Amino acid sequence: MVGSAFVLKGAPSPAFYDGLLLQSVTPDSVPETIDGWRNVTSNKVDTLPAECFVAQNNFFVPRENALAFEQRWANRESKLKECDGFVAFLMMRRDAKAKGHGIVEIDETTEPSYVSTTIWKNRTAFEAWRKGNAFKVAHGVKPPSERSEENSEDTSAVRPKPLWSKPPSPIFYEGTLMITMPEGA
Repeated sequence: MVGSAFVLKGAPSPAFYDGLLLQSVTPDSVPETIDGWRNVTSNKVDTLPAECFVAQNNFFVPRENALAFEQRWANRESKLKECDGFVAFLMMRRDAKAKGHGIVEIDETTEPSYVSTTIWKNRTAFEAWRKGNAFKVAHGVKPPSERSEENSEDTSAVRPKPLWSKPPSPIFYEGTLMITMPEGA
């Protein structure tokens, strides 16, 4: 923690988000907790093992497109729960009204206004989803069986218009110390 503080230029800049959409599966097992904290054994030499793989997309959505962006996500058919290794999904909207603690107005050109987060059991499960049909359908690409013959290769005609000002920016994490409840993540 102290080592990472040395690389900061100025005070940390917190960002607050409202959770919009949440989806998760029931976990296979729930780890032991003590007073709300995970009971983890460390050898004080090695880093903790990865317990999950987290994929996030940062979206830079102008205010005038916010409602359409949220409706597109709320109305899309999700197949995530059917994917092997899926744990949870969360869509968050930047809380631009938060004040105090160093919060500044959001700059839509340099800061994401929305963040989608998927949690997978491991990177292999994420990669299988990303290369499969569920990913293509979720991202507006019709399966080959539903394309017309003259449009069998061209997928641009079926993709919805982007509502962001620049393409999403992906970030990946190995999750450690994942806390789950019997209901899900």
